[in-house]
Amino acid sequence: MTNKIAIIGAGISGLTLATKLQEKGVDVQVFDKGRGVGGRMSSRRTDWGYIDHGTQYFGLSNNEFQDFISIYGEVMQPWQGKFASWENGIFHEDKSSKIRYVPNEAMNRLCKYLSGDTTVKLETKIVSLTKNNDSWTLLDDHNHRYGDYDAVVITAPPSQTANLLPDDCTFKPDIAKIKMLPCFTLMVIPEKKVNLPFEGVKFSHPVLGWVSANDTKPNRGDGGAIVIQSNFTYAMDHVNDDREKISQDLLTQTEKVFDFKFSPFHYFSLHLWRYALPQQPNQQGYYYDAKTGLGICGDWCLSGKVEGAFLSASAIALKIK
Repeated sequence: MTNKIAIIGAGISGLTLATKLQEKGVDVQVFDKGRGVGGRMSSRRTDWGYIDHGTQYFGLSNNEFQDFISIYGEVMQPWQGKFASWENGIFHEDKSSKIRYVPNEAMNRLCKYLSGDTTVKLETKIVSLTKNNDSWTLLDDHNHRYGDYDAVVITAPPSQTANLLPDDCTFKPDIAKIKMLPCFTLMVIPEKKVNLPFEGVKFSHPVLGWVSANDTKPNRGDGGAIVIQSNFTYAMDHVNDDREKISQDLLTQTEKVFDFKFSPFHYFSLHLWRYALPQQPNQQGYYYDAKTGLGICGDWCLSGKVEGAFLSASAIALKIK
């Protein structure tokens, strides 16, 4: 019987799992090395409002995920407007009925809402796990110990997860083989607001992957923030390059495509998501050893998307008795 569990990672997987286990009466504690919850569903706070610099939106194709999100209807809204793709110098407007959902005000609002009744210990980097008799003990990078857990579930990216797994863990070799693709996000707020022709554009381009007008999302203010994301191939090829050069590459290519001059800026910042998307699709769903009480879930266990993160957490929650 699992009475007390530690979850490493306060993104959508970790917090979904925490919510579902608490509904079953399990004592849950969540640990995250970051300053806030959200993982890649993060938002950057600026003097001009929040900028979503990770996940841009998500869809609802799974009935279970739809039902779950409907509970938090006051937090979620459709992102209305015109969207397009770009290829070979041509914009193609998306005429489909696809609905893109975003939380109000900032992408991390959903995770903040989910964490409301959960004990979350932030700025705590767990560096090792040890099992003694029937319980797990966690050690952080300041040599603080947290113990007596019946089970531990890790929701970190695969390379970080593999580093935490004991050597005798049966699925450690499989986890260590999973590769993730990086992505750069450039956040800019021009001094003179730029009106893009679309709310968001997905690119087939040597450098660009996505460009959006951040303040067209619900309750993002009117600061005029533009989010520019690289494609995965460019990020993989340039992950160790000079950050100023990467920023200029992203900016120059965006200005060229839209035929706008964005500078000068109120705000200009580059962020690297080192583990943005699994290189190969993974249909494992989750990993769990009931004998040891050690498990893994996360978006990379499925699609790499928000819905995949939820479904992975939901599936492992059913296995934890």
